[in-house]
Amino acid sequence: MSQSLFDLSGAKALITGAGRGIGRTLAEGFAAAGADVAIADIDIEPAGEAKEAIENMGRKCALIQADVTDMESAERMVIEAAAALGGLTILVNNAGTNVRKTLWDISEADWDRILDLNLKSIFFITRRAGEEMKKAGGGKVINISSLMGWSVFRNPRQQCYGPYTSSKSGLIGLTRVFAREYATDNIQVNAICPTFIETELTASLQEDELIYDAICERTPMGRFGQMSELVGPAIFLASEASSLVTGTSLLVDGGWYAT
Repeated sequence: MSQSLFDLSGAKALITGAGRGIGRTLAEGFAAAGADVAIADIDIEPAGEAKEAIENMGRKCALIQADVTDMESAERMVIEAAAALGGLTILVNNAGTNVRKTLWDISEADWDRILDLNLKSIFFITRRAGEEMKKAGGGKVINISSLMGWSVFRNPRQQCYGPYTSSKSGLIGLTRVFAREYATDNIQVNAICPTFIETELTASLQEDELIYDAICERTPMGRFGQMSELVGPAIFLASEASSLVTGTSLLVDGGWYAT
């Protein structure tokens, strides 16, 4: 198979929540594959090193401070990204959050914060970004959902994933909706559903031996995933290699859902 199928040269990518963690890893991975990248985050200060690394690859990189749960801020983010990069052909909806509480400790504010960031914001960002992609003749949308959108896990500390699972299941459905809406505009919309990945946000799970062992025992491959292991699937969905793939959700889960 031709390597050029996975070449992102000329692509213009906006990645939300890319100041650190998975988003930053994807931003640098896309740049290495040839894309110019706009890194968006509510806290953009940590992204300075990523910007330097991307520019050292010879790619453009824009840093955009934005609160994606604020519709005015989210729309400005898309407009600024397109202006800085000279268009927009890839959107990665990566920004997300979770709380780890028991069923009875989850508050209405917790529910609203998770659903607003993990689901509501993505509807409006994708709708606005689609307009920019139409100008470019097409594009790719990649939603970072979760294994928890497909499976239910109640860990040994009785932490409930109710709001998080609802948001990520909803995102899988929203992915299908946008795939259908944009099918004739040459815009493919897909989701990646990772297992538990070693990040700052899962540090408490990794440090809790009871929870960590329960996750590893449930996972056929017996471990957490690495952030770098999401780069390949994301590049596939962002590249011409996936030109006939839309409306799907790609499990990257170490075999969890297969058992």
